[in-house]
Amino acid sequence: MTLAGITQIGEFICDNCSANQLICKPRKVVTHVCEMYAVNAGRPVKNDAYLREFFSDSKWNPHGWGLAWHEGTNLRLFKEPVTAFESSYLEYLINMGISCDMLIAHIRNATRGLINYANCHPFVGLDHSGRRWMLMHNGTVIEDELLRPYESQQAGTTDSERVLLLLLERLNEAIARNDGALDAEKRYDVIARLIADLSPNNKLNLVIDDGERTYAHTNTIQPTLYANRQPGVVYLCSRPLGDELPWEALTRCSLFAMERGRIVRMDKVHDGLFDNDHYLQMIAEGLI
Repeated sequence: MTLAGITQIGEFICDNCSANQLICKPRKVVTHVCEMYAVNAGRPVKNDAYLREFFSDSKWNPHGWGLAWHEGTNLRLFKEPVTAFESSYLEYLINMGISCDMLIAHIRNATRGLINYANCHPFVGLDHSGRRWMLMHNGTVIEDELLRPYESQQAGTTDSERVLLLLLERLNEAIARNDGALDAEKRYDVIARLIADLSPNNKLNLVIDDGERTYAHTNTIQPTLYANRQPGVVYLCSRPLGDELPWEALTRCSLFAMERGRIVRMDKVHDGLFDNDHYLQMIAEGLI
């Protein structure tokens, strides 16, 4: 069967594998440091084929995986500090068939922080209105003065988790000023201000989920975050997936908000571009 132009298949056959496998062995090197995948839809959609292809890149992002989706008012969150394509736990999750309207997934290539559960993305927290937030990140915050106060509060050791803690503090300040929960536009404004403050000299590819909207931002000169818009569905990924559907690089330095499968707001929030190729070279030379 097909859904929004995507063939839904019961098994995945990889040309490089001798047998059908739930998650195929990786096929090519991807130059991103960490990779992200997300879906925002107006109805429950299945993600099996895309998730299999996405997680197949974990040979080059071997330091953990995370997968989270919404089921009504409930959140299902699963993480492991192991290589995704070797995880029988992840195989089981995808094999059971995940049908949902909001989902995010991450594979980690650690540049900072230990390889353990606490450092696997996505990170989750509650604001003072009771809204649950999830955040995942591809990049490194090199100039992190704004984040240092949160080192003593975090469960792990990543700069990405500290970004979520800073976001929650700013949301809580806005909630106090507003004398209650924030509407969607006010939540967007808080995220936009945070990104504008953090982006200069930092690689800040972010996907954020508040249970109602999915937010995305990239600030790299080279394309490192893509969108695929289909009727009632928006897919996001660090690289294009599949062969049959069009993917477009997200506009840099802008904050995208998606709700029920539509992009509902996109504002340019800063001018600070980051040279991802130079960043990868610094990592290769051991400078980061």
